[in-house]
Amino acid sequence: MKKKYFNDVLARLEETVPALRWIDADEGQLNFSDSRPPIAFPGCLVEMNVAGCENISVDPRAPQRIELRFNLKVAFNDCASFNTKSPVIVRQKANERFDVLESIHSTLQGWRTEDCIKAFSRVSVKDEKRPDGLKVYNCLYTAFFMDRIE
Repeated sequence: MKKKYFNDVLARLEETVPALRWIDADEGQLNFSDSRPPIAFPGCLVEMNVAGCENISVDPRAPQRIELRFNLKVAFNDCASFNTKSPVIVRQKANERFDVLESIHSTLQGWRTEDCIKAFSRVSVKDEKRPDGLKVYNCLYTAFFMDRIE
């Protein structure tokens, strides 16, 4: 796995989504039950996984085509509700979550970085049901790279 690809995603989010107050590797920061998680909100925690690799030559030193999956946990602690009986300002605050998710999507969808041979593409977005009051969305993106041995 190339740290460059991971760091490129973090830098891209930092440069283009100013609403995010915390961008970091997902090291389990949201798994706190007794205290406040050690991040600023809204925050984005990123995890990178290799979903598949394909040799493009019989030469074992030749580049591989790899599929990387980036799971972004986008976390909010605004306690806002979409309840139709809530005041309009509360529902507007809740809707700001979707603005952040759209900003992330518009910055990653179709984006290419160095060695990227198939651009970033959104696979899914799912929200987590949590007892701690945080609202967390898991956004999964995939991209393909030509991974060379250096």
